[in-house]
Amino acid sequence: MALRYPLEDNTLSDSGLEQAEGSSYQQDSAHIPLLPFDRSWSPGVLKEKFATSPALGSPRRSRLSLPLVARRRTVLLMIVLVAGSIPLALWTRLNSDTTRELEVLPEKLEIYPPIPEPIDVLIPPAETSELDQGVLGDSAVVLPEYLRPEAWLAGTEATVHVKDSLRNDTGYLTSFLSAGFTNDQITIGNLIYLALITDRVPILPPFTSYINAAAMPLPFSEIFDVPRMSLALDSPILEWHMVKDSDRSHAEGVKDELGCWNIWEVDNVHSDGPRGSYSTVLLNLDISYTRAPAWLKLYPGFEHDSHSSFWSLAKLAFSDGRNEALANPGANPTRPSQSNNLLCYDYLYYVCALETFEFEKDYSPMWREVMVHAHWTPSLEELARGYLRRLFRLRDDAEIPPFIAIHARRGDFSGWCGTVPQEECFAPLSAFARRVAEVQEEVRARHGVDVQHVIMTGDEQDPLWWASVEERGWARIDHDAERTAELYGNWYPVVLDAVVQSMAIGFVGTDRSTFSHMGRRRVMDWNQGAVRLVKWGYVGADDH
Repeated sequence: MALRYPLEDNTLSDSGLEQAEGSSYQQDSAHIPLLPFDRSWSPGVLKEKFATSPALGSPRRSRLSLPLVARRRTVLLMIVLVAGSIPLALWTRLNSDTTRELEVLPEKLEIYPPIPEPIDVLIPPAETSELDQGVLGDSAVVLPEYLRPEAWLAGTEATVHVKDSLRNDTGYLTSFLSAGFTNDQITIGNLIYLALITDRVPILPPFTSYINAAAMPLPFSEIFDVPRMSLALDSPILEWHMVKDSDRSHAEGVKDELGCWNIWEVDNVHSDGPRGSYSTVLLNLDISYTRAPAWLKLYPGFEHDSHSSFWSLAKLAFSDGRNEALANPGANPTRPSQSNNLLCYDYLYYVCALETFEFEKDYSPMWREVMVHAHWTPSLEELARGYLRRLFRLRDDAEIPPFIAIHARRGDFSGWCGTVPQEECFAPLSAFARRVAEVQEEVRARHGVDVQHVIMTGDEQDPLWWASVEERGWARIDHDAERTAELYGNWYPVVLDAVVQSMAIGFVGTDRSTFSHMGRRRVMDWNQGAVRLVKWGYVGADDH
């Protein structure tokens, strides 16, 4: 049976929406954001402190540091670019008949889904025997002191209350996930980039957007090499399990009060409250929301888009912008919340620098500055190589031949076909074959390599469709036969498919699939590979 991808999670969880006795605020737009803090330290300041120590040599200039004149020119240029791009982008958006891989919007929960029971993670095959206690998370990178997580924590162990783990002289930034595995990677990329431009330390939530919460939460560092990423970004990265002991919190029945900006209600014209996330239940948080200012929305009043810009969000990270918003409580209803230095936004998937869905483009700062550095852990890469060697029937130490990866997204995309019959709506295998031939030719011309191996990945459930794939001589990883979910957990069929795709010299994906777009970017920028996307929606959509 073909693997089933994790789809968007419909769960919503906001534990802080209880109405205070005698108050008149609306529960979907109330609550206060993070209050000002006396910020005498920052990542840049602590970096200078450590970088000037004899062990680390001379201090390095921050890569975000620019002369005053250059900064003023940069700001002026950005204003001109944004002003010129908005009319064109808005016209394009209004006249576009394409769709995107949108999330299923969450509904208000009556009952929270149960937290799944953990499974035993078995040691992978022999080639990954060096795993640390069987956990697929490791790195060969040794971080300098100023980038190590412990430099940014008040203690050495996670505490019941997150505030007890955070330094009083440091700014932090976090958000939550509820959009599906790949969209949540984009969300995390946006979160980290926003932390970079506001000079804060990001705190990453675990992946939780799995169907019916049928998988244990997956820490970002279990599959991504966070030390390598932190070194490349020259910025520390924290995760929620480092700052809060959620098991003790649940056992003791203790919730953390946290102020958070509600941007979902502003960016979505017809929304009546903040974006919900299972993460807030998992982390046992009592969220107090403040509705963000209307100027935060990229296209004010436009109901067919949900984006904000990085710098409109960043404005709320600084005293002037925060005070401006809080000075108008009628437009931005608030509710008193404990003061802390943890800046929080309810949802950060729909964020861009200049235009909507720019993560598809090579100029996306989220990709260029952040997620291009989100490499898989060495042990996860080695686990994927073991799958490839077995697929190609190679020895355990054999070199893996170059291959082309395909991602055919079908499954839930059928809902976008409207009245068009599914087999007319989805691209035929012949369209993928034509694109594979183009990739083979480009790889041959660019690298002098004649690629013969093709691996199909996808979420199709029809065994006859997969039989047609095999008839073309294309291979597939059979996760049922490999017992992937049984051995490593329910996340790993889709995770390993993404890793395998990223190892290809060529890639053919499905247009409008964020899973395909991320695979495409990795093959392009990590492997200098050739890539194509197959269009779909009607008969002949990919003819060219």
